[in-house]
This record gives sequence, C-alpha cells and structure tokens, in this order.
Amino acid sequence: MSLATEKLSEKKVDSIRALGNIYLTMKFQGLLITEEYPLPNKIHAFLNYVSINIIYNATFIIELFFVKNLKQLLDNLPMNICMTACSMKFLVILRLRPSLIEINKQLRRLDNKPMTDVQKKQLEKVISLCRLLAASLIAIYTMVDWTYAAAAVASHGTKLGYESWFPYEWRNHSFRYWTTLTVQTAFQVQLGLQQVANDLTGAVYLCLLTVHLQIILERFASIHYDPGKTEAESFQEFLQCLEDHRIIMGIFEIIQNSISYTIFFQFVASIFVFSTSGLSYLQFSRTATETAAAAIFMVAEVVEIFPSCYYADKFTEKTDQIVFMLYSSNWMDLSPRFRKHLIIFMQMTQKEKIILAGKQIPITLATFMSVLKAMYTMLMIMNPDRE
Repeated sequence: MSLATEKLSEKKVDSIRALGNIYLTMKFQGLLITEEYPLPNKIHAFLNYVSINIIYNATFIIELFFVKNLKQLLDNLPMNICMTACSMKFLVILRLRPSLIEINKQLRRLDNKPMTDVQKKQLEKVISLCRLLAASLIAIYTMVDWTYAAAAVASHGTKLGYESWFPYEWRNHSFRYWTTLTVQTAFQVQLGLQQVANDLTGAVYLCLLTVHLQIILERFASIHYDPGKTEAESFQEFLQCLEDHRIIMGIFEIIQNSISYTIFFQFVASIFVFSTSGLSYLQFSRTATETAAAAIFMVAEVVEIFPSCYYADKFTEKTDQIVFMLYSSNWMDLSPRFRKHLIIFMQMTQKEKIILAGKQIPITLATFMSVLKAMYTMLMIMNPDRE
C-alpha cells in the first residue's frame, strides 16, 4: 500500500528514546549527550575516568609484575585486556560527545518527516527493542561481576573476584578483605555500565538508521504520476526524499569515522579475552561458581560484538535495496525531467555502504563468524594439551 493511500499520522515519534538505557549508563559516568554540559558533570566524568580507567586499570597491570605462575597470569589477563580495551573505547565515546549530539539532531529531523501509522508503529517497535537490548546487556554484564564476586566469597577470604594488585595485604585481615572486595565489585559494575555504552551506541544508531531508511524507501516507491498535483509539487516531494536520504548518509559517515574504532577494539579484545579465559578453564580445575563465572564471561564476550555486526549488516542490506526499490516504483509515468534525476540518484546510490571497523574490517555477520573462528583458533593455539 502506498503512502498516498495510507493515512499519515500526526503522532510524534522520538527515536532518541531507543538510547534511553544507554544514556542512563552514561550518566553514571558523568557523561551527558546534551547541548548543556554542567561543570559538576564534567568533574564527575573526569574523576570517574581517572579512578576507574586509569587508577583501577593500573591495579591489573601492576599485578602482572607479581604473578608467580600460569594460573595467576590467566586469572589476571582476561579482565586486564578487557579493561584496557574498555578504557580506549570509552575515551572514544567521550571525545565523540559533539558528534553524538549532532546525530541526535539529525534523527529528530527524520522523526518529523511524513510517516504513516504503520511506519510509526514499526519505529516504536524498534525503539522498544533497542531499549530491551540495552537492559539485557546491562543485566548480563552485571551478572558477570556478581558471579565473580560470589566466587570470591566462596573462597573464604583467599581470593578476590579478579586478580589485581592493592598496596596492602588483604588476605589475613577480614575487614580489609571485605572492603577491598566491595570496592572492586563496585568498580567492576561501573566498568560494565561503561561497556554497555561502548558496545551498543553504534549498534543502536545503525538500527535506527535502518528503519528510517526503510521509511524513506517506501516514500520513494510511492512516487508516481498524480493528476491532483502539479509537477513542481511532485518534484518537491522527491527532493525532500533526497534530503532525508542525505541526512541518513551523513549520520552513516559520522559513525564510519568515529564509532567504528570502538567496534575495532571490541573485535581484537574479544578474541584475546575469550581465548585466555577458555585456556584458564581448560588448564586448571575450578569450583562450580568459578566455572559459572568464566562461562558467563565468555558468553558476554561473544554477545558484545554481535549487535554491531548484526545491525551493520542489516543497514548494508537495506542500502543495497535502494536501486531496486526505485526501479520498482512507477517512474515510467513521470516526466522526462523527473526520470532524469531519478536515474542519476540511482547511479549515485549503487555503491555499497559498509561500516569498516577501524576503517579496515567490514562489520558484517560474516565478520562476526570470522571473529568466532579466530577465538577458537587462538584458544587451540594457546592450549598445549589439545589432542
């Protein structure tokens, strides 16, 4: 059914709500994606980054100088690598704040474009899905931290949740042990909230772009000769569709030039974190709680890269449909001038739009499978006892 025969809805849709849970995690870091950025929030963001991403991260790096055996090394490395990658990714997010504000402005422009009730319902479903995805990732990352904390509690004061260095002896002092474990767990939960912003910001934006692009394609497909409109009016509708497509491609370029680096860090870190965690599990006996913690951690490493690959792949797939959708419209009924501009636009949109992680690696479902293979290959190379 074309837009001409569907009733346009006046109900407003706010695409930015899809990032509501992600922005909530950012607020815990002192980061606000708004024009106004009060000084207290800037101080909060600075102190948060210094305390967690520099000082707390340093406790894992310093611990490397005190490891006595392979077990201690493997207990330290996975989270050490994860924290280092998280610090690099969140630094990118902090620097991207102006770009994210600009993306939101452009999304609001798209929200104000003509949409039918069906299209707005579809957009609302996508918004709800993105919010649910962020909430689920928060739950998974928090579960990882609490499971490791539970494993530490089960050790009866002999170990912390993660192998990290502290400038005092905590093993033989009950108060110090519980204080240290509490502080470590609190920092880990805060780190997990950072990871949600790192891992989902790009994915959610791509998801929103995909549904907005679909709406624009439907508007393109509805273009036809209408005796009730002058050629100038029909051509103006066509130009408006072109402008909306330009907005989407502009957002795409911002993501390509910025957020793609966080996804690159995800790929590299996930391979090493998964393989070292798996090696630790294969080489040394673990309690049931420790095994559960390691399993959830490894699953989380896989989960964190999937949304970016999936939604980047969907966006690429949708851009590939542009020429077909335009060709399938009633363009033969249009005036020669109209057809000329339509053909030019079709030629301009033939180039495939692919997000490149670090401007090097295509972010697709095929890449996701390649990363999984790399995880397994690295684990097998590192495991000397494999048969």
